[in-house]
Amino acid sequence: MRYLTFLLLLLTGCGQYQHPVDNLFADYLSRIANVQDESPLVLPENQTVTLPDKRELIIDIEPVTLGLLDSYELRKCGLFNLIAEKNSVLGKVQDEFREFDFQIALLKGLKHCLTVEVVSPELRQTLASIYSQKQSQFAHYRANLLFTSATMRNQLSSQEWIAIENQITSNQLLRGYHALLLAQQFEQTADAVTITPHQEVLDKNNAMGQLWFSMHNANLKLQLITQQLYKFDSKIVCQAGRDSTKFRYLNNVFNLIYIEQIQPYIARVDAHYFKLEPYIAMLENAHPNYRYPIRDAHNAFRSASLEHVQYWQQLFERCGKKVSR
Repeated sequence: MRYLTFLLLLLTGCGQYQHPVDNLFADYLSRIANVQDESPLVLPENQTVTLPDKRELIIDIEPVTLGLLDSYELRKCGLFNLIAEKNSVLGKVQDEFREFDFQIALLKGLKHCLTVEVVSPELRQTLASIYSQKQSQFAHYRANLLFTSATMRNQLSSQEWIAIENQITSNQLLRGYHALLLAQQFEQTADAVTITPHQEVLDKNNAMGQLWFSMHNANLKLQLITQQLYKFDSKIVCQAGRDSTKFRYLNNVFNLIYIEQIQPYIARVDAHYFKLEPYIAMLENAHPNYRYPIRDAHNAFRSASLEHVQYWQQLFERCGKKVSR
């Protein structure tokens, strides 16, 4: 009997464990329902946010033969070693980050070789053809990097909330995103651009994915809680001469839970979005058949937040309460 009781307690305890952010929304809903003297609606389960399957996003790229190693002229313009390294056993099995760095170095090297006099007109013609083909393929390499590399799929997907105490996105991660942005615009800069040094931080700190997850699921939970408020709004009486106890209690919930806890978390998530916003366009416009939906998630998140606040505004207006914050 004792064993059975212990087992039941253990199972109950496991079932009640939630992330602090989940607990925050659940407590908010529970307190509202308690004041309304009604059963709470069921909060939606968290939805993991993920990219489409890799097979749906990968773009096949026609290989360009770089069989030019017999040309001594390539040594004169600095392209020989780069091509030799790519044609090596290790060079042929590079991951998407190293492959992308190679494509940038190759385009820069080809462009340089096209401008030096030590390269013969015949070779320059061949190099010009390769340069044109590689230029046309560059956007496909970029799309594959962003949406099919293991690192970026980790970065852009998540099943975790931004932590309540989380600081705004780290400068180290932002430097990684800035490197990705510069790499896409490498032809406009004379500086050497490499993204491989930033691969580890992008892999281990999935800030963009957590942001998407947090906005998407906060949106769903806020919508449900707003629905709870409107559905039983008639239970909150505040007319002169009537018992306004429920209104006073609900006002306390607003101040203690929404103003002191929910709103700061919403503001923190919003701050994360605007910290990463300069890099969102490159995710939206990188793939011909897929648009990373984080801007849409932000719009829905802001809309749900506004609709929630509008309930409180109409309640306080109905009850003659002035809001100072």
